[in-house]
Amino acid sequence: MKLKTHAKAAVTIACAATIALALPATAKDLERAATPESAGMSAEGLAKLKAAMAEMVTGGRRAGLTYAVARHGKVVAVEAIGKRDLALNLPMEPDTAFRIYSMSRAPTAVTTLTLLDEGKLKLDDAVMKYIPEIGKSQVIKRIEGDKVVETEPQRRPMTVYDVFTYTAGYGYAFDWPKGTGMTQSGILDITKPISESMKLLASYPLLSQPGAKWHYGFSGDVLGRIAEVASGKPLGPLMDERLFKPLGMTNTGFWVSPAQVERHDLATVYTLKDGKLVDMTDALGKLSTWTKPGPLFSGGGGLVSTAPDYLRFVQMLLQGGKLDGVQVLRPETAKGMLTRQTTAEQGDVYWYEADKYPTVKGYGWGLSIGVRPDNPSSDIPGKPGERYWGGAVNTVFFFNLDLDIAAVAMSQYQGPNASEINSTFRDGVYGAVMPEKVAKK
Repeated sequence: MKLKTHAKAAVTIACAATIALALPATAKDLERAATPESAGMSAEGLAKLKAAMAEMVTGGRRAGLTYAVARHGKVVAVEAIGKRDLALNLPMEPDTAFRIYSMSRAPTAVTTLTLLDEGKLKLDDAVMKYIPEIGKSQVIKRIEGDKVVETEPQRRPMTVYDVFTYTAGYGYAFDWPKGTGMTQSGILDITKPISESMKLLASYPLLSQPGAKWHYGFSGDVLGRIAEVASGKPLGPLMDERLFKPLGMTNTGFWVSPAQVERHDLATVYTLKDGKLVDMTDALGKLSTWTKPGPLFSGGGGLVSTAPDYLRFVQMLLQGGKLDGVQVLRPETAKGMLTRQTTAEQGDVYWYEADKYPTVKGYGWGLSIGVRPDNPSSDIPGKPGERYWGGAVNTVFFFNLDLDIAAVAMSQYQGPNASEINSTFRDGVYGAVMPEKVAKK
């Protein structure tokens, strides 16, 4: 399987010997810049970013938020604003934990790609090699009303590459006709392991033929299950071993620690009702138990993390798969992950519901990550060189290969103007960039 790593070239990700991982004993922050200007960022611009982010809190649209920004590998801003719990009057702190939902997708992809680097799986492997039931999945051919009335076999077997690129035919439950009876909580049941989820998912017809169309949905969970089978380990311990421990991400996993539970470190999720912030945590779609160990490891949405932890992950990707001497991915593999793999014919990238979230308008898809085209058009969010994604309850990350910037922002919110944090954060970070030669291409 050829993987695109440049617009005018393609290389094969070769199977290589196991990459040795030096394991940091504890988490550590990225090096701080002596001054923002020493890293090419304006102190005045960062002050404007802080004021704009803080206004979401003082304006009553968020209870609290944290964010972290690095340039040229040096941290230029780490801020915690507002409250992590209004009822308990607990302040937001830099190491406050957040449910990151779809920001779980990129770490799941990286973990799976480490198995590719070791030769434990291939991009052109049929998915049924790892999840046999999927080989029997039919494909929707005709729908009448809210029912599927005709299906057909897969014209070619679904591949691991299809799953990485989200062209396998999997949306989310609301994308299937109601007559199928599929529900989100039925597929991703937090009381059952992902192996059971895959058996049930495979019993429903695919939305489209493998490779034909891009869909946002269960592909992250299918990918996580592939990693489990290929490695012989559950996804949680596998991610700890191959990603979180090597990078010193000690506050990232599928649930917070007992000490974090004791301190109420996991931020409460809010929504706006009658102009006031209201706790909606219990109403969330649950992709993890979050505060205690459970059997489900959802590669598409189950992780919790902190802004400083996730910044380390983002910086590793920005640096070609390496951080602090730890080579998580081969450079060629990391480059392939961050290169657009989808075509215009496979459709537009969207977030949960097409046209609802303008922050991804015009983007393509790499291996489980949004890729902005190298087009200066002001109609496309961000700037050329950007890689980006976010989570369902108001978390976001982006990094820019051209400007050598890594940035993460986290809140816990669902409701009106949910995309405000994305646009405010992006605009503020880019607004603080000082003019200089392109740092990295």
